[in-house]
Amino acid sequence: MARKHLQRNLPKDWQAEVHFAVNGVDALEQISTTKFDLIFLDLNMPELDGYGVLQQLQHVAIAPKVIVCSADIQQEALRRVLDFGALGFLKKPSKADEILVLLKTHQLYQTGQLSSDTDITVDYDDALREICNVAMGKAGASIAQVLGTFVDLPIPKVRRLNRGEMKMILLPSVDDQDLQVISQGFIGDGISGEALLMLQEGSYKSMGQLMGINDVSSKQSRLEIQMDTANILFASFLTGLAAQLNIPFCQSHPVVLSELPSERFDEQTLAVEISYRLAEHQIVCDLLILFPYASLPRLERNIKYLVE
Repeated sequence: MARKHLQRNLPKDWQAEVHFAVNGVDALEQISTTKFDLIFLDLNMPELDGYGVLQQLQHVAIAPKVIVCSADIQQEALRRVLDFGALGFLKKPSKADEILVLLKTHQLYQTGQLSSDTDITVDYDDALREICNVAMGKAGASIAQVLGTFVDLPIPKVRRLNRGEMKMILLPSVDDQDLQVISQGFIGDGISGEALLMLQEGSYKSMGQLMGINDVSSKQSRLEIQMDTANILFASFLTGLAAQLNIPFCQSHPVVLSELPSERFDEQTLAVEISYRLAEHQIVCDLLILFPYASLPRLERNIKYLVE
């Protein structure tokens, strides 16, 4: 979906031929055999991410120019890519006027006819993954700003879970007296869901230090750390999700999950899993977004509108 969206926003009168790569490895292979003038580069890709591509391009004799287009909008991400030589940075979802300004600024725009070697088709899971990728980037930037550190952003995982699979994921944390699962429900225009946050056992001490909480031995202090983290991530993620789906979500207050989610998740549930990592501090927190079966038809209609 990201590539299709970018292609749609390129100037139609731009004298350029567009090629596509599925990941960083594919991009470097194409660069090794074909001369390209410009790459629009995502940072969050499988096999080899955008940072890896930028590093490899340092060793290419005549490397193409690079404009980064990413959901990772942390200031540190911007600094890193510019240090690697990127010309500019576009925040996802990219806008046609912003692309045109960058092309003209760097004298890459000439009028003509835009052509492409591929017609991109987007399936539902890929589209949802990209929508959540953008929302994830917004949440990651928020927590990074609050904590004053860099957050490694993964590729969101989209899968369908039955009741038994949900139990396998959540029951150990729900039953563990020392761990907490924070839950917040949301609903809007026919779509409801639940956001869950799990902080891994070894993360409390470092997270507490970043928040100015030195004693994390008590259950109350650990809960405070997780609630503060949940408030930041939930609010930013759901705001980003709502903006893309064009649906204002009403949100409940975050609470400690004392049992598995309610009966509305008995049927097949659509789950989006995101694992935020603060590698410098050995912190991992897992965000799980659950959409019950009853919400899927409306969710699919809204996503279909974005894809077309």
